[in-house]
Amino acid sequence: MSDNPNFPIATAAVNWFDSSNNLHIRVYSSDGYTITERCMDGNGWTSGFSMPGSDVSATTWTASDGAHIRVYATFEDTTTEWCFDPGTGWNKGQYTAP
Repeated sequence: MSDNPNFPIATAAVNWFDSSNNLHIRVYSSDGYTITERCMDGNGWTSGFSMPGSDVSATTWTASDGAHIRVYATFEDTTTEWCFDPGTGWNKGQYTAP
């Protein structure tokens, strides 16, 4: 089978409960070129942020200001960090590979 960029080749997922005990799920899937975020916040799945990259991993935690998400992607032969923080949205992080 030849490479088809429409098929996901890597997936990561995170979830958390907010202060009202509502479940939130994020799924990050890569087609080998772009990572797309799908969001479930109780009203069906929606599309979220997209970022360049192939392999993907993710983590999240909650603090008093809400959920913080970190996505790590392989891009241009290095690992790139993408950060979501309440009030600021998505930004490229400062992670550097050794």
